[in-house]
Amino acid sequence: MCIRNAAVWMTYLDDRILEHLHEEDWASPATMAADVRFAASQNRISERCHVLADADFIRPLIDSADADTFEISRWGSLYLEGKVDAELRRPRPAPRPPDATRPDWWARFG
Repeated sequence: MCIRNAAVWMTYLDDRILEHLHEEDWASPATMAADVRFAASQNRISERCHVLADADFIRPLIDSADADTFEISRWGSLYLEGKVDAELRRPRPAPRPPDATRPDWWARFG
């Protein structure tokens, strides 16, 4: 067993997802939620899959924002082997949607 360098942003569920995808060729949050090793809902697993994808530890099989089938990436495999420090592979923040930003006049720009 190797020592993994987990990051502050990671959860216990992230390791289970990576291990599952390492054993299987691919999986969806629905199939993972049906597995007894996962004590989490499909929505929670889906949320963590998207975070792991933002950190390049897994990738969607279909290049789409609403993809729901994932496979492990090379970075994810290296993390499981203890060769990558997850703190150095932080998830990229998602851009704020236009309806969640304040108008220019709010900051006295307009």
